[in-house]
Amino acid sequence: MDIIKVLENTISALIGMDAAYFALAAIGLNVQFGYTGLLNFGQAAFMACGAYGLGMTSQYFGVGMWWGIVIGLIYVVVLGVLVGIPTLRLRADYLAIVTIATAEIVRLIVRSVRFKEYFGGSDGINSFSTPFRDLSPFDPGHLYGIRPFQYSGYTLWTMIVAWALVGIFSGLVFLLMRSPWGRVVKAIREDEDAVRSLGKNVYS
Repeated sequence: MDIIKVLENTISALIGMDAAYFALAAIGLNVQFGYTGLLNFGQAAFMACGAYGLGMTSQYFGVGMWWGIVIGLIYVVVLGVLVGIPTLRLRADYLAIVTIATAEIVRLIVRSVRFKEYFGGSDGINSFSTPFRDLSPFDPGHLYGIRPFQYSGYTLWTMIVAWALVGIFSGLVFLLMRSPWGRVVKAIREDEDAVRSLGKNVYS
């Protein structure tokens, strides 16, 4: 076994785009499960909803990237409301069952043959990232970095933006959890009944 090659691949995966995407998802999951203690298996559904919202509006409706991001966020909010209203008072296993069912419903819809012309099936939606590529200050035909960690201009640009977002949202969560609302959230994890007895609204 080539230990050096294994280490190189591990480090590349550690700082790569996929790691940044999952880190963003983990930040949201940490707020729900880590701080609040609510077991949510539907995080992938919200990620997919936002991603497909951006991709579909950019590719099929011809709106710009920034409007696509806004519309993608609106889709996520709508899904959150649709899931949140019936599950508002569910906890533990019951909440987990509903959220994992939500993730499965979204997965089956976007990968179904019936809606392939809209969602792209298992291949997803491609060729809508041109506006984002155009923002890159790096030459797409040039390799940056040193061996073995060399990346094209577009890959490097995507990594920088993704990890910058991870840093921004990590900081926002850090500040949020030290606010009055954040203290209530952490108290819910410890004893929801005690928080309610103090007059705090545990559903907001």
